[in-house]
Amino acid sequence: MKRLSMVILILVLTACSQQYLARDDPAYPYNLPPVGSTIVLKQTVTVPAGETRIFLQDGVLKRKSDFDRYKANCSLELRKLEERAREIEPDSFMITEVQRVMEQVVQKEVPDTGFMRVGFDNSGKPMVVRGYHLWLGSEKQPGVMRMTCRGAFDDINRADPPSLEEVRQALGELAELSLSI
Repeated sequence: MKRLSMVILILVLTACSQQYLARDDPAYPYNLPPVGSTIVLKQTVTVPAGETRIFLQDGVLKRKSDFDRYKANCSLELRKLEERAREIEPDSFMITEVQRVMEQVVQKEVPDTGFMRVGFDNSGKPMVVRGYHLWLGSEKQPGVMRMTCRGAFDDINRADPPSLEEVRQALGELAELSLSI
């Protein structure tokens, strides 16, 4: 009886564990970088004054107004907003938590109502971006909060988070994702 209880306990505990790599395929969009993986920033990155993040897409730094929302991208994010430009120095950041996200896009205000409309494509489906927050830890730069990676902006039925391959493409030569498996 004791042996059966142990087998059941092990099965229950392993069923509850988070599976980061669903397939051994870096192009599969539902694989997540495991906790303990690292992001190695290879060069200094400047976050503009009055902003808390800078975007990376195809290995190029971009501001929020400049990146292509229909392609995978990532953003390095700082904890505090300041009115001066700040630099993130080359460093190795450990991924301490992984959190899935879905952002629904909101359009401009509807005239005379003051309410916001949710973005819809021509078929009436909401337009969304799926991705994940990679919460980062660094003793040298505790002000760096996380890296958020997003897939292409699309309708809710077609939007996927970025694959590990797409994340690496977004980072280019600026940074490197090393998985701890």
